[in-house]
Amino acid sequence: MRGTDEEGVVSRTLGFGLALVLAATGCGGGGTSVDDIKAGDCFDDPGTTFISELELIECGNPHDNEVFSEVFLSETVFPGEDTVAEFAFDACFDQFEAYVGESYLDSPLDYFYMGPTQESWDSGDRGVLCVLYAADLTKLNGSAAGG
Repeated sequence: MRGTDEEGVVSRTLGFGLALVLAATGCGGGGTSVDDIKAGDCFDDPGTTFISELELIECGNPHDNEVFSEVFLSETVFPGEDTVAEFAFDACFDQFEAYVGESYLDSPLDYFYMGPTQESWDSGDRGVLCVLYAADLTKLNGSAAGG
């Protein structure tokens, strides 16, 4: 899932496809709108790729994921999925240590992002949520905030 090359540059792959995209349109089943999710919110894997809502869980209870940052794209035109992914991984990496309290390479945690779709972009969505999970895919217990 992660590693370094000969020059010490961090490389990341999603492997099992945890990258989710935020679909800010559509109605859901009573969860929290992705527009209202913030750092410190916890949730279990939603089981789908396109989401507009998530069921939040108290971080003190076992959970799959914890939002650790929200970053914003500045482009005026949707830059495409590859550009969103590159921006998200770099921006989330930059926020990781400040939230967790240890470097990404020293942590047992990994991360993925949730970013805008073309459709949500057209509605003004520019936010990318940075989300932690246990690299060994076990449940997290308590908040991962330590920074």
